[in-house]
Amino acid sequence: MILFHKSFAPSFWLGYPDQTPVAIYTVLSINEQVRDCAAYRGIGPALPVEDERLHEAVRAGGEKVTETEARELFPEIEMMHLRYRW
Repeated sequence: MILFHKSFAPSFWLGYPDQTPVAIYTVLSINEQVRDCAAYRGIGPALPVEDERLHEAVRAGGEKVTETEARELFPEIEMMHLRYRW
């Protein structure tokens, strides 16, 4: 199971009228069989509709998020009694 958190970020190349808005995605990857999880962060285009391929790319190539920050963003970690994996 994958959950995500999206926050908008300032666009690069300020001053260009056709710039694409970007978002910082934080993806929580949950392994339900062993009841653990890990969170990853990456930057991608701010899409109006969520794209599972983008979430999977952030999970595969994103920067690992600390357990403390992941617990702040995703209350599901506590609600589901998940162990955070390093």
